[in-house]
Parts: sequence; C-alpha cells; structure tokens
Amino acid sequence: MRKKYSIIFLVFIVFFIAIFIVSNIYTDFNSEISLSSQVKYICQEIGPRPAASENEAIAAEYMASQFKKHGLKTEIQKFKYFSLTSEDVKESQNVVGTIEGYSPRQIIICADLDTVRDIEFGNYTEGANDDATSLSLLIGLAQIYQKEKPLFTIKLICFGASEDGFTYPLYMMPRNNLSAGEYSKIMYTPYLIGSRQYLLSNQNLKENTVAVISLEAVGIGEPCFVSSDAFVKNDQILVDYLLLSSKLKGYDAHKIDFFAFKKHFGGEGAISHVYLPFSYANIPSTFLTCMNESNSTNGVYNDTSMPNYLSMQDNYENLVKNNGNEAGLEQHLDNTLNLVKYSIDQISIFYLIQFF
Repeated sequence: MRKKYSIIFLVFIVFFIAIFIVSNIYTDFNSEISLSSQVKYICQEIGPRPAASENEAIAAEYMASQFKKHGLKTEIQKFKYFSLTSEDVKESQNVVGTIEGYSPRQIIICADLDTVRDIEFGNYTEGANDDATSLSLLIGLAQIYQKEKPLFTIKLICFGASEDGFTYPLYMMPRNNLSAGEYSKIMYTPYLIGSRQYLLSNQNLKENTVAVISLEAVGIGEPCFVSSDAFVKNDQILVDYLLLSSKLKGYDAHKIDFFAFKKHFGGEGAISHVYLPFSYANIPSTFLTCMNESNSTNGVYNDTSMPNYLSMQDNYENLVKNNGNEAGLEQHLDNTLNLVKYSIDQISIFYLIQFF
C-alpha cells in the first residue's frame, strides 16, 4: 500500500512539472506599455538622480507607483548612511515590488536608482542607458506578471545610493545567517549602499533565494551575462546555464568578464553592480548588460563597446541615436525584456527539476 502511494505521489509530481513546463513554453511578450517612453520620462522629467537627492527620491516614488499600478505589493524602504566624501549622514531608499509565486523561495531582479557623476565635468548624468533602461525593464516585468503567476516569488528591487562612494551603513547590523567572511566583505564594500543595506537587513536571503540577476546599461548592443567583474567571480553554473538556454532560444548572447571600463579622457574604472553583496553571500548571481563588442580578451571595455557609458553624454537623445531611432530603441528594450523573462522561466524550470 505504501509503495502504491509513493508511485501515485511520484506521478503527481511528474505531472505537475510537465504542466508547469508546458504552461511556460515561451513566446515573445508584446508589451502594452512603451518601455522607451519610461526611459524618456525618467531621464527628462525626473533628470539626474544623485544618491540621496530629491530626484532620487522622486524616481523611487515613480517606480513604486508603477509597481503598484500593476498590482505588486510595494514598499519603499528608507535607510540612512554615512558618506566620507561629504562627511554627512544621508538618507536614501530601496523600492521593493513583490510578485507572489507558488513558492516563497525567490528570484531577485534588480537595478540601481541613482546616476553617476561624470568625473571629467563633475555633473551627474541623466543615466539613460545606466540605468533608466534597466528600470524600464522592471516596469515591463511588473506588467507581464500582472497576468501570470510565477513558480518562485519574484522581487523587483530598485536600489538607492549605489553610485555614492566611500559609504558605510549608519548602524552596524548584527551578523546571523552570514559567515564572518561574507559579512565582512558585504559590510565594508565601499559603495552599493542600497543593496548592502537590503541584504544585511534580510540575511535569511542566503537560504531562500534561488538566483539574483541585476540589470546594468541594457540599452545598446548585444546581451552579455557577466562571468566575473573587478571584485568577484560569479556563479558559473548560473551564468553558463543562462547563456546556453538563451542561445538555444536564438538570442545572440555572450559570456564576458567585465573588470574595467576605459574612460574616454584617460584611466580605467573598476566595474561591478548591485548584485555584488549577494554574490559575496554565495547566492547564485550575475548581471546582465549589453554592449556592441563582447569579444575583449582582457575584460576592459571602452566607449565603442558601451557608447557614452559613465559620461554626461549618457542621455536619452544619444540612446535613441545609438539605436537608430525611437522605434529601434523600443524594439531593443522589448527584446531584452523578453530575454529577462525567458531567463526567469528557465531558472524556475531548472530548479524545479533539480529539486525533484
């Protein structure tokens, strides 16, 4: 009798897996919203978004309103931090939109709210490609999942104060689920304050997070999954799996090392992104970017690969120009959104089969 029930249970599990896979045979999603118009609004109506500034807070409110519009449980989580560059206490915020899945285990898709300062001119950029394009994709995902319940819970997170350097949390959060080495690396990372704050405040993420994909400058060129950056080597199983599944689907995706960006006025800048604290915590992580040339052998890229990256020229007009026109930009963003959605589905199927 016990064997009979075991067989019935196994058949049920196999049937559930089959139903989930069939229901997620992927077709390209046609967005009902204009992703390029979202980029344009963030860049031109809100404008440059320095960490802890009024404009960064306005951008956070806007992202929260878009998440709520599409039915997501949404929180704006404020936090304070100390910056050595200003010798002052600052306040920023993360925006967290939750898409409830069948499982409480979660996949995090994230981007940063604030924009960089152009070192050459000293002004903050519009951040069209870096990172309004990524914020638009988070809005696109919110729309997709308004009509579809995922297997794993999905967190769409906009991290504040990512670009402010030499920063530290105002309060030393106690260590619990993290190892001493993981905690130390995360706590003393000199920037990425929003994602550091979020992970240190939610250390149980180490046990219940399936994967983290951060989105960075996804508006120009071919999609690239980052294998390693200036600070960390990412989870190679995750990166290789995402690359293989993307290629099998027909995407011209690449796997890259992204150690540095060669600045147009001289020098190089080390590269990482908001997923870094999660990678330090040994949560399977990577970041997705786009670039024109992905075949560099030394991990150092330039303005040809990523036009106007980290400069005052990173504005909406130049983003459109680099895509031919607004229709070209819209098509590129739609394609990248479909790749992100497809990647979420593939991660879900991989872990579902692996679990059983």
